[in-house]
Amino acid sequence: MADLLLGLDVGTSSARALLVDRELRPVGAGQVLLASSRPAPDRVEQDAGAVWSAVGEAVASALSSAGRSPADVASVGVTTQRSSVVVWERSTGRPVAPMVVWNDLRGTGRAVELRDAGFPVFPIAAAAKLEAVVDGLDDGRQRVGAGELAWGTLDSFLVARLAGGLHVTDRSCAWSSGCLDVFDTSRWNEPLAAHMGLPRGFFPDLCDTMGPLGTVSALGIESPLGAVVADQQAGMFAHGAEAPGAWKATLGTSGVLMVATGEAMDLGSGLMPMLLSSSGGRTLFAAEGMVRSAGEMLPWAVGQGLAGSVEEVASLAGSVPDAGGVAVLPALHGLGTPYDDPAATVAVHGRTDTTTAAQVARAVLEGVAFRMREVADLVVAAHGVGGDVALPVDGGLARSDAFCAILADVLARPVVRHPVVEATALGAAVAAARGAGLDVDPSPGGGDRFEPTVGAKVAPERLAWWRSVVLPGSEATA
Repeated sequence: MADLLLGLDVGTSSARALLVDRELRPVGAGQVLLASSRPAPDRVEQDAGAVWSAVGEAVASALSSAGRSPADVASVGVTTQRSSVVVWERSTGRPVAPMVVWNDLRGTGRAVELRDAGFPVFPIAAAAKLEAVVDGLDDGRQRVGAGELAWGTLDSFLVARLAGGLHVTDRSCAWSSGCLDVFDTSRWNEPLAAHMGLPRGFFPDLCDTMGPLGTVSALGIESPLGAVVADQQAGMFAHGAEAPGAWKATLGTSGVLMVATGEAMDLGSGLMPMLLSSSGGRTLFAAEGMVRSAGEMLPWAVGQGLAGSVEEVASLAGSVPDAGGVAVLPALHGLGTPYDDPAATVAVHGRTDTTTAAQVARAVLEGVAFRMREVADLVVAAHGVGGDVALPVDGGLARSDAFCAILADVLARPVVRHPVVEATALGAAVAAARGAGLDVDPSPGGGDRFEPTVGAKVAPERLAWWRSVVLPGSEATA
């Protein structure tokens, strides 16, 4: 009997497969690291074919660890990093260009042009980079016009491979691409597509977040495709954070704090309005702020010679009580909320001849935490989150006790780590269950809790000091 739910979570740095039973208890998992290339300072690419192979490896590993077979999978949920660009041949499913990853900034200039033309497109959105990918192909426009090529964000490409060429994406993924009509989320922004000279048939069909949406017939699996959802939104499902005012933070390559806003869009807080899910004729929204460089600051620190591994960076950071006056601006790909500055770069301030590697490591984690505090302040101001309400967290960086403790102090509120740290994959499984008509309770039980050790008045003072060092003059605009 098929009784397992499979959550596929393909992020920027790895592909994960999580198998859970119908009580959402993990029974098997697999993870395969993904490699990115940087052919130019503003470019980040991956081999989409290699990503698909990694998904297959992760699924095989998850089934092996569970001692189960593909026939035991009852429903599959797919979640991926958002706003990537993949172009592939319809006839073969073969990618015809490297995948352009979300944090690639080649579209910065085009985003300005599109905004000037009346289209609200940001540099990291797929809409800012899609034309460059097509125009970089031999006869790209002609092949698109002839219907030979398809494009989609990573979720769409993976679904096409999983489900026999099915060319779809859900609205939570489409929203982040910058190509959806935000005033009528049942359709693509057709004036934008016309402005780019790209036909509607080049775009995936829009589907519900939860299905059944199709049939998975790959990797030995024959089961319903139960869900397609963007990664941050999947994390909300895992935390049971779908009621208005519920929030969570996912700390992976980037750091994203998302709050549910019900059936209303948040258009005035400085946060980015997002589509949380759309199923059965009901659309729910959320709002988020992004710290573009979060977990990826640890490999950066390793590259700077501070430690031999990311685990050692976290360990060093937890070994000292403070950063010794050092302040770090985490900006490997510019600054996200509330600055939206793609030109910002990493900066280390206050280092002296006596500064230790441990102090710099702590300053790296503090820098990410301070940026998360800036986002949290916007959420609290706009959505009335009480001062004693804990922030639920998940993601790779949340594995670090040192970081969670630092974050609790910077926020001056408790931080609760999800018992399944890679909760995004769990959220995909939750959505897969719903898509298959199964009633599941995603509310997590347990999880490590980190209480703040500083007072509510001290934390804002520390934030103001950090801003004055790394972003002089920002106090008036942040």
